Amino acid sequence: RHGVDVLYHATCADEEAKDLLEAHKDRVFVAPALSVTWTRLHESGKFGLPASDAIRARIAGDLEMTVACMKDLHRRGVRVLPGGDYGFMWNTHGNNARDLAFFVDLLGFTPMEAIVGATRMGGEIMDMPGELGQVRNGFLADLLLVDGDPLADITILQDRARLLAIMQDGHFHKPPPPDLGQRQRAAA
Repeated sequence: RHGVDVLYHATCADEEAKDLLEAHKDRVFVAPALSVTWTRLHESGKFGLPASDAIRARIAGDLEMTVACMKDLHRRGVRVLPGGDYGFMWNTHGNNARDLAFFVDLLGFTPMEAIVGATRMGGEIMDMPGELGQVRNGFLADLLLVDGDPLADITILQDRARLLAIMQDGHFHKPPPPDLGQRQRAAA
């Protein structure tokens, strides 16, 4: 109604809001930032954050509402994307791949839907659909060579040891191991 393109969190979206999001699903994105709520509930105690029963119950309720809302929006065809709210001591940068597993485990996305949400739709949410998020001629693509099949187990993307090579802006940030060809032949 007001021309918003991206809604973050959307935890408390009511039926009217969800209907509007569905009506504008080809233009609007929703990014729930699940990781910050999940890690606040399950891991923030390690960092000395208060964890009274009342606080934990409120955070658990927020997570439950977010999951229910995102499942409904996904069912309606609204573009729900992973990412957001990193940089807290309990939700640090570098753990972003957990979002993909949260989308699979909590929201019922397929691994491919989660990956497409983070890549192709990631380019779309940044208003750069013709430049980012796909491996295509003329696109700026950062590539990962992964030891394993993330469609069979999305969590392997969280294991830095299984990221065999990382290419950024057309150059290796992390080159493949020199014995990669030998390892592949031995595995075959």
